Amino acid sequence: MIEILQNRENLDKIEFNARDGAEDLGTIAGELKDEVFVIDELSCGDFMADGLVRAVLNLMNLHGIDKARFEVSEKHALLKQLGFFSDKPEIESISEFFDKKCCK
Repeated sequence: MIEILQNRENLDKIEFNARDGAEDLGTIAGELKDEVFVIDELSCGDFMADGLVRAVLNLMNLHGIDKARFEVSEKHALLKQLGFFSDKPEIESISEFFDKKCCK
């Protein structure tokens, strides 16, 4: 069973890890900069990217952070294809993103 859990041991960044049992499937991490969550690490296969990004964006949304920016240029094409942004690599409103993109 695949789990996506927050790594609470990383005190430098907000980080989530995806695992299938003992097998590491990927990591996403970032930090808050002026009320914007900046994702600067996304290390995973393409199949895990959507789940990892949604997990960290959901946490930000729950804590009242409503903007995100992607600074992982090697994954920009994939993130754009998955619908996280269209022009600039950012989300102006995480809550609106979830309202539009989640099972409505």
